[in-house]
Amino acid sequence: MRDGQKGHAGRAVAAALLIAGLSAAFPTTARANDLRVETGAVERVSATGGVRVPAKVSWKNAWRNARNHDAVWLFVKVRNGPNAGWRHVRVLATSRSASAPITCEPSADKVGIFCQPSATHRGDLAGDVVLEIDPTSLPENMRSSGTLEARVYGLEMVYVPDGPFSVGDRDTASVAHAAFYRSNARGEHGGPFRITSEAAIRVAPEDGALYYHSNAAQYEGDRAGPVPAEFPKGTRAFYIMKYEITQGQYADFLNGISHYAASFRAPFAGIGYYDERGTIRIEGESYIATKPNRPANAISWDDGTTFADWAGLRPMTELEFTKAARGPVDPVGTDYPWGTSSRAGLLRRVGADDDLAQTGAADESRLTDSTREALGASYWWVMDLAGSVWERAVTIGHPRGRAFRGTHGDGNIRDYGMPTNEDWPTGDHEAGGYGYRGGGYYERAREQARASATGPELNPYSPVEWRNYGSWGGGPRGVAYGFRAVRTADTGRSR
Repeated sequence: MRDGQKGHAGRAVAAALLIAGLSAAFPTTARANDLRVETGAVERVSATGGVRVPAKVSWKNAWRNARNHDAVWLFVKVRNGPNAGWRHVRVLATSRSASAPITCEPSADKVGIFCQPSATHRGDLAGDVVLEIDPTSLPENMRSSGTLEARVYGLEMVYVPDGPFSVGDRDTASVAHAAFYRSNARGEHGGPFRITSEAAIRVAPEDGALYYHSNAAQYEGDRAGPVPAEFPKGTRAFYIMKYEITQGQYADFLNGISHYAASFRAPFAGIGYYDERGTIRIEGESYIATKPNRPANAISWDDGTTFADWAGLRPMTELEFTKAARGPVDPVGTDYPWGTSSRAGLLRRVGADDDLAQTGAADESRLTDSTREALGASYWWVMDLAGSVWERAVTIGHPRGRAFRGTHGDGNIRDYGMPTNEDWPTGDHEAGGYGYRGGGYYERAREQARASATGPELNPYSPVEWRNYGSWGGGPRGVAYGFRAVRTADTGRSR
């Protein structure tokens, strides 16, 4: 049985849809960029047996321009009383008030909805949304339950449009860091490799093929192929979480699954967790994050992928990581996600208080294309793809990674706190199929010294294409290990 698929009989009445996925025991708190989801009473639709969920959605520093836009991914869980488990429900349709400046549309699989600016915009954004729940996703006893409760969760996302892009690095020194390149006839570096479609990619030391150097297949990859057509390569549009999973979001996740599943996914088993930026703890019957906006560290691959399944998202691939960081432009040598080969101007750093600097010149409201380096923002304005915590991604350097088909989570997880998708790599103990990109922040003194170095370093800010651990499927939980998820955009829909 999947987690949360339990219920009791009763009659559906107005259910309290709680704010931003928090139970009534928790105050409303800001999430990352002050995303708030304030909901009214759930309305029963007598004709269909479904429910409608009115909500007010607001977040700061939203945008829609000629290049792309940000969005909020909303998904809903329900349960039949305080002692029952939570179940994911599907969304049929949405509507908005005439004055609302946002447009919301369900995903094709109805797992959730994306809300985004309706027109060109930059700044804070708020609007009213009504979600209609698919009654077939409610068990029979929930459709008439008098103890039905619901929760809505929100995640800030960034839209990455479809189109070609380049992997690899113009600097030949990157070959020593297992960077991808376009091979010449001798298998040597021939410049960046352009990915123009989702067609299979040849991996070989042959003219025009994708290739890379590998000292150890365990870490950099097996240099085998091809990369199948089904493997998400990044030329198809997708949404990516604007930030890594935060500690508050991860605490919400733990509170939203069974106690048994949460016992496997809780990140604070290590003796040094609270000395290494971790703040999640158990208080009463709930998980609490003292620093809810701080990036969640000590997150294993299985932790992250289970969160992704529960949220209706999926892991990103390492090719999508590069697309999210670099965009469609030709790379400069040893480039960082902010588009230069220097980090001298970077202000969004982990400070003495263990939090990312977000005030003064590092205030995100100041983000423009000309201030990307200061804010550590990518071409698409995705935050913290280098530094903060390591980014985990499905690798092309392992057969288990190449078997990934990009299926989405359906909102439900297994009883042992694991994802249900068969094509996703699993296993935290070097089982393979994923790896690390972007660098991560470890001990304060060591990393502050490295951050002040003038040349490129692996940590805490790694150049886009450095893949020293790009295929290492190990490292269960650690101070510098985090996660962010993505979702392929539906085709044939307005963006």
